[in-house]
Amino acid sequence: MDAVPSVRKIAILGGGVSAVTTAFRLTNEPNWQERYQITLYQQGWRLGGKGASGRNATDHQRIEEHGIHVWFGFYYNAFHSLRQCYEELDRPAGAPLATLDEAFFP
Repeated sequence: MDAVPSVRKIAILGGGVSAVTTAFRLTNEPNWQERYQITLYQQGWRLGGKGASGRNATDHQRIEEHGIHVWFGFYYNAFHSLRQCYEELDRPAGAPLATLDEAFFP
């Protein structure tokens, strides 16, 4: 009788860039559901850690928090992951932030 492979339980702590990237990479592996049970724990409702930004709708959508500087020096990997994520999302044209180019602008 073959042994039943065990599912590894993985806890990811925090919702910052590293944590979300880890979850994204693990769930890109073939048959990941058969190998892993992944839970991401985040205090509060906002993901992004020190890279999270928020806008004030009552004050002209002004950015209240700005943490994009945490990417300093890691742009290649960050944008590679974002491109891959947008490809998988396959958002319809006209949806908010439907493409990576719509999400970032100079």
